[in-house]
Amino acid sequence: DNWQNAAQRVRQGENDKKFSFFAVGVQNADLKILSQIAPVSRPPLLLNGLDFKSMFLWLSQSMKQVSHSQPGATTMVQTAPVGWGQVAT
Repeated sequence: DNWQNAAQRVRQGENDKKFSFFAVGVQNADLKILSQIAPVSRPPLLLNGLDFKSMFLWLSQSMKQVSHSQPGATTMVQTAPVGWGQVAT
């Protein structure tokens, strides 16, 4: 795949604060490529097995936290893979 264009768009969107990009790989994912797409401050995570349910519950809780914040305030989203993933090494 030609992923370089997607990586550039991710970097631009992150720089413009349009979104926050989280790279999550499953078994046999090419984590070297995901590392080149993901922001340096948010390295790719490896999903524990196929535990998508825990990942989406975490995401839902994080988004709930952000939605309750004040407009313009900096809100820290919990980025640790609590129980559903591990930082790729």
